[in-house]
Amino acid sequence: MMSPITAQREGSPVGTRIPLRTVAAALAGAIALIYGLLYLDVLSIEGASDGERGILGAAAGLFVVLGLLLWRRRSRLLWTAVVVIQVIMAAMYLAIAPDRDPAFEVWGVSIRALSFVLVVVIVKLWLEARRDRGGGPA
Repeated sequence: MMSPITAQREGSPVGTRIPLRTVAAALAGAIALIYGLLYLDVLSIEGASDGERGILGAAAGLFVVLGLLLWRRRSRLLWTAVVVIQVIMAAMYLAIAPDRDPAFEVWGVSIRALSFVLVVVIVKLWLEARRDRGGGPA
């Protein structure tokens, strides 16, 4: 059973719901897009080195793969891995922020905000899967 949310698609009949896995995939895609545009220097980060740009490209690729997996698979292991990756990436961002000038920039904060929403959606998927399996109310 796919997890629905009450968000309505543009131009669709009343009552049509978007599956949470699709929302999670779209969030991962949005994060990948920002990382990719930063890597391609379409969006800019003050003082980013070539090494940091390489990390941005790798992050873009990672989030493309995660988005596709979230869209196609219903797996608690995958959901756990996504949450762990989000926590690690947020910790890394906060660890290097004091060494940067400015410490926090709009794109980094935007990615963290999208990541937070992604984690909330993943937790909701986890709880719904638990409820569907008969593990109690969610």
